[in-house]
Amino acid sequence: MKKDFLNISGVSILSKKQQQSLNGGIIVDLSKCGCDCAGRVTGPIYCNQYFACTQEYTCNEEM
Repeated sequence: MKKDFLNISGVSILSKKQQQSLNGGIIVDLSKCGCDCAGRVTGPIYCNQYFACTQEYTCNEEM
């Protein structure tokens, strides 16, 4: 399998030291998250992990 990766152009093997110096992570855009009228979280799947809605009906209410 290692040979297959080396056949891809632009791929190189990183040393242990290079691997340890890598920084990265997942960028989460909470602006894509929201709530529907029933209080359910809407948006990408990660929104359920980072976002919460009140569990009450809030749309089309008469005042």
